[in-house]
Amino acid sequence: MKARYQPEIRRAALAALRSGDTLISRQRIEDEIEDHPDRYPGLIGRSRIGRRRIITLAMNEMFSCWSTTEGVHPSSFVWKVKPEHEQPTTEPEEEQ
Repeated sequence: MKARYQPEIRRAALAALRSGDTLISRQRIEDEIEDHPDRYPGLIGRSRIGRRRIITLAMNEMFSCWSTTEGVHPSSFVWKVKPEHEQPTTEPEEEQ
């Protein structure tokens, strides 16, 4: 199921990323989805708990978890989306 939502989650994560950031939290991804429901039609239709579960599973598959690389609390839902010296690449918007 998460594979179906991966493009939306990736777009939301990159859209929520501020200039110069290397980490993204699940909360920032959730806020992006709630602030722009028209951009994420598959995810906005899910319950909050379901959306969180899908975001966590998909992000764990796409990016390394910050808590495993930096020794922070393992329940932190934060991912390292790019090296500190690199800018993220955005994917072209899908036609709907």
